[in-house]
Amino acid sequence: MNDMSLFTDVDGHEFSADDIYQALLSIGADDCQTLFLHSDIMFGTPAKGFRRREYLAALCNAIDRLGVKYLITPTFTYSFCNNEPFNVVKSPTSMGALNEFIRKLPNRYRTVDPLLSLSVPIELKEHFSNLGNNSLGVDSGLDRLHAMDGVKFLFFGARLYDCFTYLHYVECMRDVPYQFDMRFDGDIIDADGNPYQRTQFIRTKCKGVTLREDEHFEDYLADHGYLRKVRLGDSYVSAISEADAFREINAALDRNVYHFLVEPPAYLENVYTYDPSARRVTHC
Repeated sequence: MNDMSLFTDVDGHEFSADDIYQALLSIGADDCQTLFLHSDIMFGTPAKGFRRREYLAALCNAIDRLGVKYLITPTFTYSFCNNEPFNVVKSPTSMGALNEFIRKLPNRYRTVDPLLSLSVPIELKEHFSNLGNNSLGVDSGLDRLHAMDGVKFLFFGARLYDCFTYLHYVECMRDVPYQFDMRFDGDIIDADGNPYQRTQFIRTKCKGVTLREDEHFEDYLADHGYLRKVRLGDSYVSAISEADAFREINAALDRNVYHFLVEPPAYLENVYTYDPSARRVTHC
């Protein structure tokens, strides 16, 4: 199974589960207690004969082979932002097919956050229960993650500059001047099927703010040895420790509080800039 081709890249090279495993070893993805997985599995064309579920299982097994104690995945839905109820069991995540596959595995617990839920091993249920009502603030899922030791972020085909919500958690904890707390009200359906109402906040950008959406910070982390990255098929895998990420995000904000913006804003308004009637909200 490990030698069987899983996908072929644009140049015609074939990659097996063992190739994935070796790539993950080369970036130190095994050297931690907890992996926080961001995924975008467009590594190439899946081999013929694989059903979707079988392909996802093979990718998941390559990660499991690392022997890391805990695997955590973001299962964000932004349900309240889209005027939808959040069903802990049934609401699908917009964070990719592999994350959705892992969410549905046995012995997983999904945090009760109608915006930024996480899927964690059942052993971590107590640590991730009773979260606060700010999805990026104190007692949020990412705040509980920060309290753990031995955490690494794994970008499995995903690029850091595209999906690193943790950066916004650090911005929230720093109370940067270009964000404000946006309130949402909605319904949650818990794991037992019981509905109830909840108010949830998320720290979001003010009107007048343009975020940098390029590779500058990812390149900085890689150039300084904090982010280890290697090519895999048509994409990359990379990993960085939570401790390094936390320190370097804070250091960047110390140097310039507007480091993660295109430029310092000329004006700021506490106006929500995402319109679910125009397009589905998939980030805040």
